[in-house]
Amino acid sequence: MLKISEFNHNLLGWYQSNKRALPWRQTQDPYRIWLSEVMLQQTQVITVIPYYEKFITRYPDIDSLADADEEALLKDWEGLGYYNRIRNFQAAVREVRDSYGSVVPDQPEAFFKLKGVGPYIGGAVQSIAFNHLLAAVDGNVLRVISRLDADRRDMTKASVQKDIKHRIEEIIPLEAGDFNQALMELGATICTPRAPKCIMCPVQENCEAYKESIVAELPVKKKAKQKNELYYNVYFILNDRGEVLLRKQEGTLLQGMYELPKYDVDTSIESIGEELGIDVDTSGVHIGSSKHVFTHQVWYMEGYMLHTRSPHPGFVPLREVENLPMSRAMQKLYRLFESENG
Repeated sequence: MLKISEFNHNLLGWYQSNKRALPWRQTQDPYRIWLSEVMLQQTQVITVIPYYEKFITRYPDIDSLADADEEALLKDWEGLGYYNRIRNFQAAVREVRDSYGSVVPDQPEAFFKLKGVGPYIGGAVQSIAFNHLLAAVDGNVLRVISRLDADRRDMTKASVQKDIKHRIEEIIPLEAGDFNQALMELGATICTPRAPKCIMCPVQENCEAYKESIVAELPVKKKAKQKNELYYNVYFILNDRGEVLLRKQEGTLLQGMYELPKYDVDTSIESIGEELGIDVDTSGVHIGSSKHVFTHQVWYMEGYMLHTRSPHPGFVPLREVENLPMSRAMQKLYRLFESENG
């Protein structure tokens, strides 16, 4: 049985002495805390730090991000992936500007209604910025709680995650923000997925999995579905003016990003030229292969260089390409093209 007061005291004491000096922990600004949590979703801390520091320089407050040009914003986000995060964040920030006078609401019920704010983001921001007694349950927290309670339930189930959220909110102290961050910090640095440092754990005596010697068996997670594998040919279509053909994506998760024309491998060059409305030299030059892993898909891509003399509104001078937002998958192939062409 968890001794709540003892557990909370040990966890918070450890956190105050051992927490990492992360830049978003140096502020009480709800906007900056919110920005950091959006960035940290499905992205490692070490990756987020330079992006966060760049963003708070370019967009230091609600109004500056609300007013930002979407294409420039996507360019600044380039490389972080999951681009709907920044689109939803900007939409939510605009609502804060328009409906709350550019002040992040200190009312959970209002904050949770903003676009892109789910249980984790809402709990994290409202607890860290305003100390509301709400849990912030991410993968680190699920792992910690499953081991503390020797909980063998499937941690990927929404019902289990909801139950753990309630479990934490039953024991969360008045220092809610620090408590949530302490649980996350414990999972990130001590109670790690592999080779957990149990000998250094500040709440070892409260851990049922440690007592039963089953730490390595937890958390239980259902086997992930195999990723869908897709095969594409990607084309660098150049004209005589030193321009490359790009397309701005619409209606996809990468909406607003630019891409080189890509097609299923069984699509002929003739039909590609017909679709684009241009005449292309069918003797394409292979310039390399690339692979990119998304959450649910794997793209295998072959890059080919083609030439045309036909006009098209999508041609962009090569010197301007680096200023346009482009997914990491496309960046990989574009670098192959650059290496081939100096």
